[in-house]
Amino acid sequence: MIIAVTNQKGGVGKTTVATNLAACFAAEGREVLLIDADPQKSALDWRADRPDDKPQVQTIGLPVKNLHREIEPLQRKYEVILVDGGGRITATARAAIVVADFVIVPTLSSKPDALSTQDFFQQVVEEVTAIKEVHAAILVNQLQTGTVISRKVGEYLHGLGYPVFDTALHQYVAYREAIAAGLSVIEYDPGSKAAGEMASFYVELKEVLR
Repeated sequence: MIIAVTNQKGGVGKTTVATNLAACFAAEGREVLLIDADPQKSALDWRADRPDDKPQVQTIGLPVKNLHREIEPLQRKYEVILVDGGGRITATARAAIVVADFVIVPTLSSKPDALSTQDFFQQVVEEVTAIKEVHAAILVNQLQTGTVISRKVGEYLHGLGYPVFDTALHQYVAYREAIAAGLSVIEYDPGSKAAGEMASFYVELKEVLR
C-alpha cells in the first residue's frame, strides 16, 4: 500500500500528516517506510529525533522525478509506504501520484489554499487520471473552529466535486510539539483533542482504503 500526502501549496501540514500516519501504522506492527520527497527534509528530521523505544519508521530521502521507478523494489519489503510530497507542481509530485494507491491532499481552511487545491486537482490529479485511476481525497488541516471563513471554505471544498474526509484536523500546538520530538501526537499526548482527532482520521482512512 502506497499513500502519498501531497499538494502544491507549502505550509499545509503534509509532513505532520505523513509522520503521524507513519507512526500509527507502525504502532500496529506493520513494516512502514516513510519517503521524504520534499527538499526541505522535514520528515527526515522527524525520524532523526524519534526515540528508540517507539515503533520504528524507516525513513529515506527521495526527492526525485523518477520516484515511481525508485519505489518499485521497495514495495516488496514494506507493507505500508508513505510519501511526504514537496510543495509546488513538480515532476516529483506527479510521480508520487502515479505510484500511489491513495492520495491525501491536505489544505488549510482559507480561500487561497482552497483555490490552490482546486488547481492541484485540475493540473496534476486529473492529468494523472488520464494514465491511471487515481483515488484521492482532501483533508482540511489546521482548522479554526467557528470562524466564518472556515465554514465558507468548507462549503467551497465540498462543492468542488472531489472527495473530502469527514475528519478535519485542527490547529493545536500539540502537533508542532509532537513533530519536534519525533513522535505522533497520539504518542506525545494521548489524552489531547489532537490525539483524538488524529485517531479518528486514521480510522476513517483505513475504512476508505478498504
